Amino acid sequence: MNYKDLKGYLIAVDLDNTIITGFDTRDQKSFEVLKELAKNNYVVIATGRPWRSSCYFYRDLELKTPIINYNGAYVHHPLDSSFEETMISIEKEKLLTFLKDNDNILVNAFCEIKDDIYLLRETNVILPYLHQDGGILHIGNFEKILPANPNGAILFTNPGSEKILQDYVDNKYKEVLLRHWFTNDTLVSELYNPLTSKAEALKKICDFYNIDKEKTIAFGDGHNDIEMLEFCKIAVAMQDSHPDLLKVCTHVTSSVLDSGVANFFKNHNF
Repeated sequence: MNYKDLKGYLIAVDLDNTIITGFDTRDQKSFEVLKELAKNNYVVIATGRPWRSSCYFYRDLELKTPIINYNGAYVHHPLDSSFEETMISIEKEKLLTFLKDNDNILVNAFCEIKDDIYLLRETNVILPYLHQDGGILHIGNFEKILPANPNGAILFTNPGSEKILQDYVDNKYKEVLLRHWFTNDTLVSELYNPLTSKAEALKKICDFYNIDKEKTIAFGDGHNDIEMLEFCKIAVAMQDSHPDLLKVCTHVTSSVLDSGVANFFKNHNF
C-alpha cells in the first residue's frame, strides 16, 4: 500500500534532527509529506521542546491533534479543550537543594513551567537552548524567582562531572532521572520525572482517538525517543541516531539532511 492511501494511523514525529536541522531549518520535503498525511491520519509532534518553539511547526503542518512537549511532561491539544492536559513536574525544593549541593560544578541551569523560563544566570552558551520567543524569561536565584514545581531542569556543568551528578541522583534524589549530552565542551544534563515519557503521552493520544497500536508509526533520533519507538508498531530511527535508539527501531531511514522521513514514506510498502 502506498503511503498516500494510509488512513487512521497515528504518526509521531520528533522535531530536532528528525524533520528540523539547527534550531529552525525545516526539512521541507518531509514537511510536505507529513502535511499530506495529516489530512487522513493523526500526525503528532513529540518533542523535548516547549510549546512556544514548536507551535510554528504545528501550524505549518496544519495539525489538529494534541502535541507532546518536554518529552511528555506537557501534553495538550491547542485546538480541543476536551483533551485533558497533562503536566508532569519535579519537586521545586529538591531541585533547589540539588543545585546548592552541586554549586561547585554548576556552570548554569534553567527550568520551565509551561512557557515561562527560569534561568540561573545569563551566559551566551545557554541562550540558544531557551527558545525565548513567546516565553517570559526570569533570571536570578531560583529560590527567589521559581514559583512552583517545574517540568524538569537543564543543567550545564563542567566536563567530567557525569558521575558526580549521577551519584547524587542515585543517592539523594531518587525521584528524578538524569540524561546527558555535550555542547561546546560543556556537559548538559536533564533532570526529569520518571513518569515523563513520549510513549505514555502517545498511549493517551491513542486512547483519545481509539487508535490500535498496530496503526502507529514513530520517527526519532535521540535517546529520549527510545520509549516512543518501542511503543509504536513501525519504529523508524534516523540514520545518524543515538546508538541505543538504533537497537530498538524496526527500520532505519536516511538523515534529516536527506529528507529521511519523506524518503521512508515514499519507499516503504505499508
